[in-house]
Amino acid sequence: MNCILCQEDFQSPVTIGQLAFNKSQAKQLLCPECLNSFVHLKGTLCSGCGRQLVDSIPTENALLICSDCQLWQNQGYRLLGHQALYVYDEPLKEYMSRYKFMGDYRLATVFQKEMRQMLRRSVKDKQIDLVIPIPVSKERFLQRGFNQVEPWLLRSAKDVLEIFNHSKVDQSSLDRADRLNTPQPFVIAAKQARLVAGKRVLVVDDVYTTGRTLYHAADCLYQAGARFVSSASLAR
Repeated sequence: MNCILCQEDFQSPVTIGQLAFNKSQAKQLLCPECLNSFVHLKGTLCSGCGRQLVDSIPTENALLICSDCQLWQNQGYRLLGHQALYVYDEPLKEYMSRYKFMGDYRLATVFQKEMRQMLRRSVKDKQIDLVIPIPVSKERFLQRGFNQVEPWLLRSAKDVLEIFNHSKVDQSSLDRADRLNTPQPFVIAAKQARLVAGKRVLVVDDVYTTGRTLYHAADCLYQAGARFVSSASLAR
């Protein structure tokens, strides 16, 4: 069979369970070389955004934050305590291009198990009440047919956040400065504010780049009365 990412032919082992129950595994979609190309985030990570740290800044509570998160704090934002699994490098960008922009839904299963495990731990450790995916615009949903984040979630309050700025430009088409200057694209859906008030919320996106999207979402949720907002993504 051919790897979905590199198109190279490879042999994938078939287990007795797969033959008996006609089940497929995520590893059958990608060759070993592509699977091994994804780099796990490890070592010392920023407690605000989850990036790997080289130079670190100690804060008053002895946690380590990067310079970007220090800027978010200086602007009055509460840090998200973001968690992610992988470095957003070229192999991960190629994966996201195929999955997110070309709409290959089969690729949802590649990281599904790992994402669900991470989110379960986060829900337990942070005593989360609601898990909310970052929404996609109606136009993007019609083009792709799915929200790329939702297959990674066991359950979520997916109708809480809505995009009201329908002319919203894809973040991938913007440089860093333009991303940081994007206006608030989200609103709380009608009659959903009661679900948020007083709750501890985990917001899930596919990739954390500048953090602008997630901080917009957090700001919207805090204004609706959320008690605590954290975030997670596949890549950072």
